[in-house]
Amino acid sequence: MHTPSSGAEPDVSVVIPLYNSSSLVRACLDMLRSQTLDPQRFEVIVADDCSTDGSAEAVEGMAADLPFPLTLVRRSENGGPGAARNTGIHVARAPVIALLDADTEPQPEWLEEGLKAIEGFDAVEGYTEIGDPERITPFTHQTENTSGGTFPTCNMFVRRAVFQRIGGFDTRFYDRRARVHYREDTDFALRMLEHGMRIGFAEKAKVIHRPLSPSWKRPLQLARRYRHDRLLHRLHPETFHRWTDVYTIFGLRFGRLRQKLYWAYLGGLAATVLAAVASLPLWPPVVWSAACLLGIWWLHVRRMGRRAFTSLSSLAAVPVCAVVPFVYAASLARGVFLHPAKETVATR
Repeated sequence: MHTPSSGAEPDVSVVIPLYNSSSLVRACLDMLRSQTLDPQRFEVIVADDCSTDGSAEAVEGMAADLPFPLTLVRRSENGGPGAARNTGIHVARAPVIALLDADTEPQPEWLEEGLKAIEGFDAVEGYTEIGDPERITPFTHQTENTSGGTFPTCNMFVRRAVFQRIGGFDTRFYDRRARVHYREDTDFALRMLEHGMRIGFAEKAKVIHRPLSPSWKRPLQLARRYRHDRLLHRLHPETFHRWTDVYTIFGLRFGRLRQKLYWAYLGGLAATVLAAVASLPLWPPVVWSAACLLGIWWLHVRRMGRRAFTSLSSLAAVPVCAVVPFVYAASLARGVFLHPAKETVATR
């Protein structure tokens, strides 16, 4: 499906991957309707990844009323958001690609500010803010990028020449059987950096990412994503630890703190079992495990602010946090089979 354009090449192509997000994509397209950039200067491409909830039909139903050219591309098989973005980028006409997710709300000056900011850069990250922060619980999921360096593709501007030089998103970062994706955006950004490209930060190119509906399964689902870390580490051994999962606490940077706590907690439990078998004092490994669990819990509730100490959902998160490290370890084991060492050729 394609709505007519003026015929002139647009300045920017907005590419949105879509999978079972019918209500969210409507809100996203409505916000694009309000852009301060002339609607004839941009086009929107929605790449549907075999949705089953009527998402593609929802986009088609809005097309005639939108002031900008809209193209809906339907993929023939589900391949994850990276593959969907590649499909959209393939048909994009502009020299700048604006990457957006269907569950975000681009603010009115998003495109205009993004185009200004990319001058002098190969790509820029946009400012991604959590909407309705009072809705955050340990059982929601939300994306935030307020200072750069995390490379979420829910808000990023990239020159077309970058894709022509280093390729698109690596589709191996999607487990098709389990429908689990992760790290395809980090891999793409690290490839840019390793090729000497410049990535800036567009503080005024703002989108809102509202927390997804809460579910007690959410922390477990997020832990399953780490199956793709094996592939990312193999592709970027020198930059992997520098750019992934870095926490800044009291001005200090801690790399992969969450994963270290997971292993420390599991090690403490193993030590507790060994101490019980050997009739040794139990309190040292028990205290160690409890301290690690407290750290894991804090990482899950920290964005709640003071509500973390008054909300019942925070208390309910404790038993779930106790299970998450086991899911994480199982996910890494799954990654060994999903990404064997002999696998070297990327699919982009």
